[in-house]
Amino acid sequence: MRILHISKKYPDAIGGDAHVVRSLELHQESAGHDVIILTADTREVRRKRNVRVFGIHDTAAHLDRITPKRMISLACFLFTSIRVMAAEKPAIIHTHSAELGFFASFPARLLGIPVIQTCHGICFNDKSFSPLKRGVEAFLLKYGIFECITTVDGSSVPAFSKLGISRVRYVPNGVDSALFKVHRNESPRPQMQFLCVGRLEHQKGLDILIAAASVLKKERDDFLINIVGDGSLREDLARQISAGSLDRCVQLLGSVPRDELVRQYASSNAFVLPSRWEGMPLTLLEAWSAGLPVIVTKVGGIPEICRDRENALVIPPGDPSQLCRAMRLLMDHPDLGKRIGSEGNRIAREQYSWDRIADSYHLLYLEAIQRNRQKK
Repeated sequence: MRILHISKKYPDAIGGDAHVVRSLELHQESAGHDVIILTADTREVRRKRNVRVFGIHDTAAHLDRITPKRMISLACFLFTSIRVMAAEKPAIIHTHSAELGFFASFPARLLGIPVIQTCHGICFNDKSFSPLKRGVEAFLLKYGIFECITTVDGSSVPAFSKLGISRVRYVPNGVDSALFKVHRNESPRPQMQFLCVGRLEHQKGLDILIAAASVLKKERDDFLINIVGDGSLREDLARQISAGSLDRCVQLLGSVPRDELVRQYASSNAFVLPSRWEGMPLTLLEAWSAGLPVIVTKVGGIPEICRDRENALVIPPGDPSQLCRAMRLLMDHPDLGKRIGSEGNRIAREQYSWDRIADSYHLLYLEAIQRNRQKK
């Protein structure tokens, strides 16, 4: 089967959608499928024989903003996608953003190619977003010509129903458990090492994490927070760290290669995800695969899989004092951390392997192709 994935981001760009596409590509190629990638032309994108790019050359960080350059790139995308579809003749198209999926779905219909759209997070049901942003996303998803829409957040399925979209499936993200399986040094350490992995953007709540570190530092200084990732707020976060005299407690490590990321998971004692909103974060699954206890916020699909003090510490978003309290709890009670980390590791291995997720998508592809044939 020839599969065309269409995504705003592709490695080495940072983003959950980029890693999902790459992981699906690897598993689908190993199963004998021919995989083509169509993605934005960024300086981070990995140039390979099966990767096609569209739009004006830019940085991955700018792809999540509405700018004149991005609007021009979307216009370019429409023509590029038609050319790629006609040349590659895929059996199925799998899109990974609402706007790209919407625009691709119309020429795909004319060419007789079914489209599956995956939502890696939605905002149309969240009143914290502007009415314009919510309305645009709702329009794109409702009126795009999709054989099926999948969501990584199981709790969002009723929201699609209210919008009048019935053909929606829950397919979670996956993780390569073998990659993050690590041998942890259990000997006592002079300081507790927390890890946070994510784009340096407002969504990820890193300013909340730094504020929590400031509160915690007033009580003790035997901790270190390593933040892996890059983004538009790097300078703002650096100033916040400096203003709070937290330079010895909080480090911005920037983007790191995959092997260094694995080493960071292996050398840490706990994982923190202070997001203001999420779909289903891949980094949570990575931390579980590494056996780390996790602190997460009650947003998006996280409450569907995380149970407070069973496999995670679950706190409200946007509250530095609650986050500080959870960090202190793990520092004071290592047995609790070991127990919830072990349970999270079991869940990641048994329920979220990429083999299992890729098989789920393969079945959806076959169903979509069959329905499409019946319409002809």
